[in-house]
Amino acid sequence: MSRTKFEFLPNEIFIQCFGYINAIELFYAFDKLNYRFYHLIRSIQLHLNFHNVQKSIFNRFCKKMLSEPLIQNQISSLHLSEKNAPGQIGRFLSLFSLDQFSHLRSLAMTQVDRKDISKLEPMASTLSTLESFHLFDSSDIE
Repeated sequence: MSRTKFEFLPNEIFIQCFGYINAIELFYAFDKLNYRFYHLIRSIQLHLNFHNVQKSIFNRFCKKMLSEPLIQNQISSLHLSEKNAPGQIGRFLSLFSLDQFSHLRSLAMTQVDRKDISKLEPMASTLSTLESFHLFDSSDIE
């Protein structure tokens, strides 16, 4: 089978490009493409943004992270949002503890419910790698 020119690009170029892509799109575009990309996306830091993500896509990606817990170690930035997805933050926090994301450096949340903030408090002391934390109202982000 012949290879396209796209496949001849070195891994370093893909790693640079992948840094700009949300983990959800990255997995759905490259995860099952071939052996090389499967392993490549499992060796880089991921940026996971659930802002404006449909419930079905949210559920599928959470299921993927539950079935492959090593993906959690790759997440360096995480954005959870209730905007257009009521209950998403609570659902995420019921499935995962933030201390499972051992390389998490940035955490952002949009339209956080008070009960979800109370779930965050006990986790806060375990987030030793966290450098940035932002809470947004729905009017703060488009």
